[in-house]
Amino acid sequence: MGTQPGWQYPPIPIPKPPGSGRRRKPRRTPKGLLILLVVVAVLVVGSGVTFALRGGGNDNPTPVAVDTPSVTPSETPSPTPTPTPTPTPKPKPKPTPKPKPKTRALTPYELVAKNKIYRSGAVQASRCTEPPYRPTTFAATKAYYNRMLPCLNRSWWLSMKRVGVSFRAPHVIVYGGNIKTPCGIERGTRGFYCGGNETIYMPFAVDYKNYKINPMYTRAWMLNTFAHEYGHHVQQVSGIFGASFARQATMADPNNRLQESRRRELQASCLGSAYLGADAAFIPMRGELLSSWKFAVANAGDEFAPNKIRDHGAKANHNLWSTRGYTSKNPNLCNTWVVPGKYVS
Repeated sequence: MGTQPGWQYPPIPIPKPPGSGRRRKPRRTPKGLLILLVVVAVLVVGSGVTFALRGGGNDNPTPVAVDTPSVTPSETPSPTPTPTPTPTPKPKPKPTPKPKPKTRALTPYELVAKNKIYRSGAVQASRCTEPPYRPTTFAATKAYYNRMLPCLNRSWWLSMKRVGVSFRAPHVIVYGGNIKTPCGIERGTRGFYCGGNETIYMPFAVDYKNYKINPMYTRAWMLNTFAHEYGHHVQQVSGIFGASFARQATMADPNNRLQESRRRELQASCLGSAYLGADAAFIPMRGELLSSWKFAVANAGDEFAPNKIRDHGAKANHNLWSTRGYTSKNPNLCNTWVVPGKYVS
């Protein structure tokens, strides 16, 4: 390791105040000290401090002009750009839904021959038994039909629901004697359906009289007649009933008008029988009751009408459409508007 040097940089002398003694001949500054002073002077100038000597005997010190180093102006920093706020995305307006094309109104023929009800499939069973009441009194007869009504309502509501037909239940009125309806005055001799107030009218006197003669046949007839009149209500709700009457009103030929009526009536028999066939196991339609029903539908026709007006169909065609509905249980096979005239004679 080398020997420590024996010399150091000399300290900077502190000057005395002027006039404190006689002047001496300035000594020659050693070279080393001179170098040190140069270094210190550089440091002092760099720090912006200048030593000024006061003038001797002057009470008011005269300021000595000092070159103050100019301050280099700092560059004004570029303003930090304020971040542009991200605009809140405006919700895109929902596209205006395109107007649904107007549905063309179906023609009367389309309503009767191409109705939705024909696509409803087989009628479902209501699982109702035949009402236990017998037409021996007005109250019992009324109870019989009022018990049947919700059973048919359920089955036909299910059929219409399948094809998007809005269901409405009909009313039922059991009447005796004359009754005034929106469809005219009735004299207690027949069951009928009135589209004006969507009501099924059933005659107490007819059921009461027939039951005393043949109880089983009367029960079959009551089941069949009520189901037939309900078939007209199915036509009403699905649009067939009104469309058929509209068609009939435009027909000049009376034979065509009668045929239109027969198509309407035979279809109602087919629709009514479709319900009886669907619920046959629960009624139950068997034995003497079934035999009585078959006899009834085979012997109901215009041939037995007192006025001989051929507006409901011959007994052969009544039997044809009733049996067809009972067997198939399907409204599609009850379309009487797409068959030749001989099947609706």
